[in-house]
Amino acid sequence: MITVTEGRTCEVCGKSEAVVVCNGCGRALCQECRVFDIWGSGCGHGLAQVFCRKCDSDPKINFWKVSE
Repeated sequence: MITVTEGRTCEVCGKSEAVVVCNGCGRALCQECRVFDIWGSGCGHGLAQVFCRKCDSDPKINFWKVSE
């Protein structure tokens, strides 16, 4: 997870200060526009991922999402 510290504005809503970067598209995201997911990576381990809503719902990017 990449945090944003240089005072960037959210690239999704354009209103709030960004705090992280989407692991899918690389856009800066605020607290309201980010979605966290935990990807299993072995016995009892998980890797935190953060996405914008579009990337989170795309199974090509977030492969833990199931296509409907």
